[in-house]
Amino acid sequence: MQNIRRREWTLAMVLAAVAGGLDAIGFLELGGYFVSFMSGNTTRMSAEAVDVGWSVAWHAVALIGLFFVGAVAGAILAQYRDGRVTVLVASTLLVGSAAALGLLPSPPFPPVLVVAIAMGVMNATFLRDGEVSIGVTYMTGTLVKAAQRLGLALLGGPRWLWVRYLSMWAALAAGSLLGAWVYSWWPLVALWAVFAVLIGTTAVTWALRRQSTHA
Repeated sequence: MQNIRRREWTLAMVLAAVAGGLDAIGFLELGGYFVSFMSGNTTRMSAEAVDVGWSVAWHAVALIGLFFVGAVAGAILAQYRDGRVTVLVASTLLVGSAAALGLLPSPPFPPVLVVAIAMGVMNATFLRDGEVSIGVTYMTGTLVKAAQRLGLALLGGPRWLWVRYLSMWAALAAGSLLGAWVYSWWPLVALWAVFAVLIGTTAVTWALRRQSTHA
């Protein structure tokens, strides 16, 4: 991450906050399942399969499958036009679709399931040479890197690089807190609020990349 430009880092922090908000909303809406944290869903799937049976564990399986489909779609979308903007547009539309489904009196399925697809797509925002250079929906690895960089700093290495990694985790945590708070007061408004943030983020990203292309 030390080679990431400040503008990209800012975008990554915003998306991490968005992912945190969406994951908190999904967690509360689905009763303890995640829309972006597939390690948690995998653990719950395994525990439920043994303790309760597959009749319950399939909920986690479905979320993992939806996220996987989104990640595949994101890898494909990242190859079209301005890949980053294309991925953000797709993620935004998916979250907007989930919010719109939530307005139906009896939606055919929990609208937040669509968000799991959006989270898979969003992970392709920083796709380089087929690899994710910055993860925005999962932070375990980022938190480990923050700790490792702090250890190196204490031994005389780069003094503040660990703060950059830790700030990504902090952004996700802050987004989770805000998402949970909004959902607790206005469940139907929560997804629309995140949708609005994504629209603004996508528009700014498109404008800045267009400006840099014509500079």
